[in-house]
Amino acid sequence: MMNKVFVLFVLSAAMQAVFAALALAVLDFDSGSFCTEQEAAVMTDAFRNEMARSGRADVVTRSRLDALKREIRFQMSDWADPSKVKQAGRMTGADYLVFGGFGIMGGTGYLQIEMTDVETARIFHSSRITLAVWQEFDRKACPLSKEFVNKLPAENIFHGAWTADIPHDGIIDTYTLTFSGENRCAVRVASLVDGQELTGEGQGAYSFDGNILKITAALRNSRIPHVTGIQWTSVISIGEGSRSFNMLAKPTGTATSQVRVTFTNE
Repeated sequence: MMNKVFVLFVLSAAMQAVFAALALAVLDFDSGSFCTEQEAAVMTDAFRNEMARSGRADVVTRSRLDALKREIRFQMSDWADPSKVKQAGRMTGADYLVFGGFGIMGGTGYLQIEMTDVETARIFHSSRITLAVWQEFDRKACPLSKEFVNKLPAENIFHGAWTADIPHDGIIDTYTLTFSGENRCAVRVASLVDGQELTGEGQGAYSFDGNILKITAALRNSRIPHVTGIQWTSVISIGEGSRSFNMLAKPTGTATSQVRVTFTNE
C-alpha cells in the first residue's frame, strides 16, 4: 500500500528564449511496500538532479524546499480534487505537478509517475518502470527524467494581446492580435479613413514552430474595405525581454507589398 503523504519539491523548466518559463513541482516518491522512505527520498533526489542536469530545469534552494515541507502536505486522494491541485500550484508557483509511488506486482517492483496539469487537474503524462532492487533506479533516472522534461508543453510568448501599425496607401491600420489557448486568436483592426474610424473584427488560428509564425483569420462584417482578413506566414524575430516580435505582414486582398512590422505586448 502507498503511504498517504507527499512532500513538494519545486523546480522550473527554462525553455528556449522564445518560450516563457514553465514551473514544475516534483513530489517525494511514495515508498509503498517496495522500499523505505529514506530509499524513496534518495531516488527522488536522483530524479530531481537529472532533471536539473538536463539544462531545462532549475532546482530551488534547500531552504525553500524545507519551507514547503512545513507548509504543504496533501493526502493522496487530493490529487483527484481539481481545487486541491490548483491550490498546490498557487502555493508553489507550479504549472505542473509530478508525483509517483512505488509498489510490487507479481513479485516485481515498479515506480509509477504522473504529471498533472495544475489548471485542469488532468494527468498530462504518465510512465511506469520496473525495478528488481531500488539501487537499480540510479541508471534509469536519467532517461526517465528526460522523458518527462521532453513532454513539457512550451507556453509561447504570444499568449495575450499584441498591437502593431501597418501602413496602406497613406492610411495607418492598427492591428490587435489576441492569442489564446489551443492555437486560437482574435483579430481587431482599426483604421482612420476620411476622418472616420472604421473597424473590423474576426477569429482565426495561429501556429509557431520556433521560427515561422503563421496566422489565418477572417474579418466578418469588416467596415474597412481593404482589410478582409489575415493570411500571414513569416519568419519572426523576438525582441528583448520577449515583449515584442517582428514579422512581415500586409493587408489581405490588397496589392500593397509586405512590410516588416513590430508587434508589442500590451
